[in-house]
Amino acid sequence: MSENNDDHAIMDLLDFQRYQLAFTKHLRQPKSAPKPAKASAKGMAIYTEIVFNNIVSSVSACFPVAQLVMGKRAWTTLIRDFFINYQSQTPIYKEVPQEFLKFLESQHKHTSLLTNKNLPPFLSQLAHYEWIELALSTSIIKEIETTSINLKDDLLTKKPVLVEVSALLKYDYPVHKISKKFKPTQPEATFLLVFRDITNRVQFIELNAVTFRLLQLLGPNKLTGKQALTQLTNEIKHPDLDAVIEFGTDILLGLKEQGAIVGVLNS
Repeated sequence: MSENNDDHAIMDLLDFQRYQLAFTKHLRQPKSAPKPAKASAKGMAIYTEIVFNNIVSSVSACFPVAQLVMGKRAWTTLIRDFFINYQSQTPIYKEVPQEFLKFLESQHKHTSLLTNKNLPPFLSQLAHYEWIELALSTSIIKEIETTSINLKDDLLTKKPVLVEVSALLKYDYPVHKISKKFKPTQPEATFLLVFRDITNRVQFIELNAVTFRLLQLLGPNKLTGKQALTQLTNEIKHPDLDAVIEFGTDILLGLKEQGAIVGVLNS
């Protein structure tokens, strides 16, 4: 190929890149960014509407409560803000809700460029709470040697095993209570255990701070139930170890009945 042809190829590539940039910018901001010169106005309008509606549909399906809390108009405006200003790190369509969650988390005290109104302070945490159900429901379970887990042995003398697909969550607001009618105005420490049970249903259990800490201690499977309760007793400076162990045993048995604890390690 001659040097002349090389120059033409580079120019063609740059023209195509410029077309792509103009095309995608118009998709994001059809009212302010002009369409590419050679593009059909009718075709661009249809494509712009389809792309944005797909984003709205994908995000809204994952965050139904957040959508109700915001209201349809503010919610759509917020997604438009996300569509215009956030640079996604994945091309995978099903991961768009997670990208929207990152957008909210990065804008914790964000003022929407389009609404000029402060977002609810609990919005990013509410969205995370709603997203975690999707994350756990689609998590891949690793194959576990069933011989390593005893379903009936003592939870105190052995090491309790939490269900594999689970998450311990601490929020500043009672996200599991938020609705269109209830929008908290003050922070309230909230502790939750979210897990996928043996029927593949995602379950949510509200915890207190002490039980939350107990499950944190048991999570790595390095402590027996009694060892974890003893450490917990020391941490909270409770004067009666036996009372804590009795209380803690009931808690562990209750979590086992609910499917959050699957058994104990044999070794």
